[in-house]
Amino acid sequence: MRWLSGLVGRAEPDEGWAEDEHVRYWLYQECLAARPSSADEERIVEIVVRDQDAAMAESTLVWHVDRLAPDVATAEAFADRVGVLAGQAPDFAHLQARIGQWALVKRAEADPEGSVATVLAGGLWLQRKVADTSRSPALLGALADHGAARKTRNTAADRLRRLAAP
Repeated sequence: MRWLSGLVGRAEPDEGWAEDEHVRYWLYQECLAARPSSADEERIVEIVVRDQDAAMAESTLVWHVDRLAPDVATAEAFADRVGVLAGQAPDFAHLQARIGQWALVKRAEADPEGSVATVLAGGLWLQRKVADTSRSPALLGALADHGAARKTRNTAADRLRRLAAP
């Protein structure tokens, strides 16, 4: 843990901090957000995966994936970017699912018309993320008409109207 604190230029917290999952969660997030080298990121993820609080550890890694994904242009680049991370945490089902969901978002961005059925069959998170980010009239129209939740339908319809406006 001393290495993690040093990585972000922080003094090691007061005694007993290692038992506080909130402090560890914050430190893990700060280290991952610092855009470490690939080798350092692997080491940080290895430390996180071994944390005594598996739910907190998985939450940290889902947060990290959610932070990384918007900056990656394609599904292939995303798979490359998170491949090592996914391999380090094979037992974290929610993390693996989130990585899969982001891959679907990236594929929908690349092939909106071909992704309509996949997005409509996807879960609420996927539909919501596509409704929030897509610029495709085909996807937004399908979600406005057939999205699984009212909020998703409203968001998609609103974005569709804004896209059509001059």
